[in-house]
Amino acid sequence: MKKFFAVLAIMFVTGCSTFSDKKDEPKVNTDFMGGAIKISYTLMGDFESLTSSGTAKVTSTLPSAVDEAYLIATLQARRQLVEFMKVEVENSSFIKAVAESLQEGVNTNNLPNNKVTSKIASDLQDNIRQKSKAILTGTYVFDRSYDSGTRTVKVVVKTGVQDVKTAQQVYRLMGN
Repeated sequence: MKKFFAVLAIMFVTGCSTFSDKKDEPKVNTDFMGGAIKISYTLMGDFESLTSSGTAKVTSTLPSAVDEAYLIATLQARRQLVEFMKVEVENSSFIKAVAESLQEGVNTNNLPNNKVTSKIASDLQDNIRQKSKAILTGTYVFDRSYDSGTRTVKVVVKTGVQDVKTAQQVYRLMGN
């Protein structure tokens, strides 16, 4: 019971500490893998969050079929995150895609040229590489939906800077 209250206390403290001095700093989003992966970061290249979406068909009329489809879609979304970390982040196209997104943000915020945006994209790539294990540890189901017309479920898995910190605190509290 003490662990439960400790986890609640950490979630409350973390929730209250999400307000920072950078609250008005513009965010940039870049899509990967056909839009299934979205990465959010600041114009200075600071990693904010990563989301992945997965879908699955409900294949039977059993009462547990929708829950099974949610599980499959969640596993698919998490697998995409792992694949993204291993393949896309290591690829030079990652820097190109991020630099292009930054350049679009630069046009509205008057930041420096392509050389600087490429450097920021490279720094973001290194940041994600170094924190990849922690980023994957902090994943959670952010949103899920069921479309009865197509009998399809969609799950969005998210992880971010604050989520990683919370996951590490909960992990420590649970005695691991």
